[in-house]
Amino acid sequence: MESSNEMGWGEQRTSRPMHAIPRKPVKSTNFRYDVINNSDEPRGAVSIDDIWRPREEGNAGSDFDSGVNATKTSSESQTSPHDEGEHVRDSLLKSTTTVAAGDESDKKDSVDRTATWRPTWLRPLVLVWFASLFLFLSMALAVMLWYSQTNRGLFETRQSILHTYLWRFGPTALLTILAIFWARVEVQAMMYMPWIALRSNPNLRESDVVLDYTSMFSPLVLTRSFRHKHYFVLLVALVSVILKAQIVLAPSLYSLATIKVAQTVDILFQDSFELELTPESEYGADTSAYYMARAQHDFDMVYPYGVAEDVAYQTFTVGSHPGRGTVNNPVTATVDGFFAEIQCVKLVHYSILEQRNSTSQPSLTIVVTVELRFDGCEQPFIITSPSISRPDRGKNTTFWLLQPDSKVSQACSGLPQRVPSFLYFTAMFEPQEKNLTLVEFRTAAAVICEPHAWVSKVQVTDDGAKPTVTILSDERRTLVTANFWTMLNSSIPSSLGRWNSGGAQWLDGPVRADLLFRSQSLDVGLPNVFTNEILQESVQNLTRRLAPFIGNYRLRRNDAVQGSGTSLQSVGRLTINPKICLSMIALFIVNTGIAVFVLWHYHQHTSVWHRDPATHLGNLIFLRDHPDVASRTTEIKDASETWKHHTFTPLVLKMTSRGSFCLFTILLASSLILTLRVSETSDGLATIDNEGYLHLMWTSFPAIIALGVSLYISSCDWAYRDLATLYRLSRATCNSHELDRSLLDMLGLRALYYSFRYRLWSVTFSQSLAFVCGLLTSLVSIIFTVEVIPGSTSTHFQQKTWFQPRVNGSYDEAYGIKQTMISSLWIRREEANLTYPDNTFDDLAFHAVESIDDLDPSKNLSVTITTPAAKVEPQCIEMTEDKYTITYRNYTEDGKTWYYANINEKFMCPGGVKYVNFTKEFPIGQANLWNRSYIAGKMDTTTDPKTIDFPCKLNNTSPTNFTTTTQKTYAWGAFEVEKGTLSFFTVWRCNYSWYEIDTEVNLVFADGRLVIDMEKPPQPDMSSMRLLDPPLDLPPYEATSTRFGNGELYPEISLPSGPGLGVQEYFTPLVKPYGTLDLAAFGDRGQRTDVLRHIHHNYAFSAAQLANTENRRTISADSGPMPPPVLEATLYDNGRRRLVQNPNVTYAVVGILGAVILFNIWALASAFIQRRGGDGRLLDMDVRGLAPDGIHSIASVVGLLRESNAAAHLPPSPEMLSSDELHGQMAGLSFRLGWFRRERDQTRHFTIGVMGDGDFNFMGVRRSVKKTLEATSSQESVMT
Repeated sequence: MESSNEMGWGEQRTSRPMHAIPRKPVKSTNFRYDVINNSDEPRGAVSIDDIWRPREEGNAGSDFDSGVNATKTSSESQTSPHDEGEHVRDSLLKSTTTVAAGDESDKKDSVDRTATWRPTWLRPLVLVWFASLFLFLSMALAVMLWYSQTNRGLFETRQSILHTYLWRFGPTALLTILAIFWARVEVQAMMYMPWIALRSNPNLRESDVVLDYTSMFSPLVLTRSFRHKHYFVLLVALVSVILKAQIVLAPSLYSLATIKVAQTVDILFQDSFELELTPESEYGADTSAYYMARAQHDFDMVYPYGVAEDVAYQTFTVGSHPGRGTVNNPVTATVDGFFAEIQCVKLVHYSILEQRNSTSQPSLTIVVTVELRFDGCEQPFIITSPSISRPDRGKNTTFWLLQPDSKVSQACSGLPQRVPSFLYFTAMFEPQEKNLTLVEFRTAAAVICEPHAWVSKVQVTDDGAKPTVTILSDERRTLVTANFWTMLNSSIPSSLGRWNSGGAQWLDGPVRADLLFRSQSLDVGLPNVFTNEILQESVQNLTRRLAPFIGNYRLRRNDAVQGSGTSLQSVGRLTINPKICLSMIALFIVNTGIAVFVLWHYHQHTSVWHRDPATHLGNLIFLRDHPDVASRTTEIKDASETWKHHTFTPLVLKMTSRGSFCLFTILLASSLILTLRVSETSDGLATIDNEGYLHLMWTSFPAIIALGVSLYISSCDWAYRDLATLYRLSRATCNSHELDRSLLDMLGLRALYYSFRYRLWSVTFSQSLAFVCGLLTSLVSIIFTVEVIPGSTSTHFQQKTWFQPRVNGSYDEAYGIKQTMISSLWIRREEANLTYPDNTFDDLAFHAVESIDDLDPSKNLSVTITTPAAKVEPQCIEMTEDKYTITYRNYTEDGKTWYYANINEKFMCPGGVKYVNFTKEFPIGQANLWNRSYIAGKMDTTTDPKTIDFPCKLNNTSPTNFTTTTQKTYAWGAFEVEKGTLSFFTVWRCNYSWYEIDTEVNLVFADGRLVIDMEKPPQPDMSSMRLLDPPLDLPPYEATSTRFGNGELYPEISLPSGPGLGVQEYFTPLVKPYGTLDLAAFGDRGQRTDVLRHIHHNYAFSAAQLANTENRRTISADSGPMPPPVLEATLYDNGRRRLVQNPNVTYAVVGILGAVILFNIWALASAFIQRRGGDGRLLDMDVRGLAPDGIHSIASVVGLLRESNAAAHLPPSPEMLSSDELHGQMAGLSFRLGWFRRERDQTRHFTIGVMGDGDFNFMGVRRSVKKTLEATSSQESVMT
């Protein structure tokens, strides 16, 4: 506790004569010092025991002698024989003091005063704490590394500046605080090492007495301590270096990784599968399954939700809302899955049992009875064919038959026999050579197949785009009793392969349906068609392709049930960098070993004092008790002259150092401002291709620079605090408390408190900046981050195709097949994600462009290009009611009334030759059952040359005239039974033509090539629409007759019998569930635009897709004299990782650097003013010439204090006193640093002296005395 009479800086103290100094009364204890006789030893030879003995009583000469004599006891104290050879340690070191107490006897009692004082930060408990902390941190890092690698991170967090700062700043801050505390250990180790060496080394050398580690930089400390074998300092300083290295590594210790974590969520099962259906439902002609399967097969369309390859599954949503999983957060659930398969046995033997003329046409047809034997069937099958053509010479007759399960009665052990089976038979007959009226087998094939379907559990992971299905093994199968094969046949459009059980002479059954499904054409006359393998393959192909869609559209029923599943949530987890972590673990283990070794080996070396020997008061006490050390040190190295004449300034405080550092800091702050501006205007500073360990460049490297700034400020603060006491002594008197206190040996906050209390503003500012700069390293570690910022560059693409009319304007079989393929895309498009063919999107067809060879497909690149697109657009007008007439008719049969509406249009043929009537009849059905029915269809167009060619006998045979433009007439309305008329009816006549529209298209890489980005649809600029030149041919609505289907442009869809019976083929794809319109839309005047828009879109869509394959031509030298067009484009790097500078952190860092710059400018300005004689309390601490280099060395201490008068004023035996007692007895003393004059010999000495001593008068500080002497010398020169 400090004395209450301690005075502030600049306050005057009234000094008392030294004989009148009040001291605290000492107990009745007599002190005795051993007499040391050095007469037999040569001068200069000092033994270790001599060093630690008090001075000889008979010695005289200096004030230190006077001080010792002042503490000598009366003549009552005698030297006893048994005390010879004993020596008493000084008041700072261990001593054994003999105490004589008692008023009536000479009893002597020896009390062992063992020294227990140690430097605070060198105590064993402190070192144990550090060793334990180092060990704990190494173990904690090891556990965190194991946990991070085992659990894919430490814990969940999120990407934000706050969280990023925490996991980068946290380790840095912890290590910075740890380094600050260990710096106290380092400071005290360096400060007390000369005194430890003085104790242990019997011979004093110059290198020992001039040693001062506190004035050295870290590299020099390491080398000097190693050279002097001061391993204590070496090891402690090495730990400091390691901690600084760990501070640099700490910002890269943790990183944020995004991982998927499974969490339980509530889900809602939306449906289930029917296991049994009524016969009406099994035979229902719903072709959705076929067309959706066809679209998926032909156009690689993504499966609709609820369907996957080979399986249909229950659909579900997350919670009670209709939300599904997402790509980032997929949802997994175990649901029912619908499966179907078919097993077959093959024909092994066949023969004709009987053949006879048919009864109906005996001259033209015959009836054949055959016997078929199958592998795995015990009994033969007898089949009688219907009438087949009688074979003529050289002609073969074919026969196809599929007997349903109701006619296959024999059981086959080669089949599972769980459900009824069917027989599929085909044969080719040829005339017998001996009798041409009879036939024989040329070849035959047959299979008996058993289809069966079941429901079992599957695991579905729904990502909202393309769910994945995992089949679970060993799950129970629940058999579906509904006739799967009947549903499959009824799902096939009649024109695309639906068969019957009556048999046929032409290609029929699954083979025909399979060929049409795959858009293939095989000649039925080829013998390889009539094989068991072809039949079995066709049956299995249809089952595999259609079964999942049949389960989805025919067996699914709506019934919501609650359940649970798991959701993969994208979460950010804090991960640990293995290499950085292992490095830090190794360094912590090294630190632990060093701390343990220092504790074990050096703990006794730090407990040899009773009082701190390194403060100025401790120095004075030591030199008073050991004048021989002072004498020997002076002989080795006399530093007194250095104190008198030096002009030393610590390196970091020199004007050149400050100026250079100030310039560096200004450049650093300016660079940060400049890079921030570049970062904000250029979307970052640089592109980072592959991070790896490159992130050390923008985390640890800036941290190194920031650490350098922080170290410089800390060095300035070190120098200021080291010189603070001397500076205060040079400016004002100080008491013993202040003389026994060192700001260098204090923690930062305590030093800041005393600097403010003593008004040492340089220390206050430097200490405050040191605190703030401690945050600089951690702040700079997050100033740069990597963000994904798309970048763009201009480029160009060369057009390599264009659109031209077909050379042959007729519509062939191949064209009709493509029309049928495209028609499958008209229905249920909202349920699936269509992958459009290359260079098309919906109803737009684009020119193909050449890709740039140097683009890297592995990168997340995209291209935006504006290119002309071909598109069919209509020009429509609504016909007025006077252009047509409406009539109605109905008839009643079996109590049911059927209604019809007839629309008639009368027009004059070209040339005014004659009038022609076009009539369209719409079946309305039993409208009385629903009160309202709807009609919709296409009518003949009187302005279409192809339509009027025959009735008007125009004899126009050029098909090209009919293809470049086409006219269509659409009509729809609603029939009211109560009124018996159409309550709403509208007719529209539309003219379709090809147009060219400038369209912005986004391209992305897929499978190494550029394709249209489906997530960013093309954006046509309708204002740029112009007629396409040359115009292309348009697809016809009418059927194009082919051997493998009707070639219709529209899909074959039948609405259920009801109010939509009158909606015909052109409009059925628009009605739910196939389209998006309700039936009521055909009776709503306000939805006329919607109906037209949908019908136009379907036609334009088919036209664009057909033009893509039929009208696309490659641009070559024969295409014309003009070079291929060049299209300007913009290339985007969407995965570009840019190094971005954080503005908020930058402002904080620049603010700190600004404070550093102002501090140094203030110091430079103060130095400039002080060199010109200025002075003031608001100026920086003037340290030039305040103390020489190495002020804590023994030589420097002796040089400063050897001639001081303080020894005569110190209380005797301070080891017997507590700090409060010591300072209490010295309460009246005040000290100054400067020139003193000893009156008895008129000598001047630069030292720390006691004020108010008449024999040792204070002359002034060194600089003022120097000026006075120079002025006096100048006056004497003038006088002479």
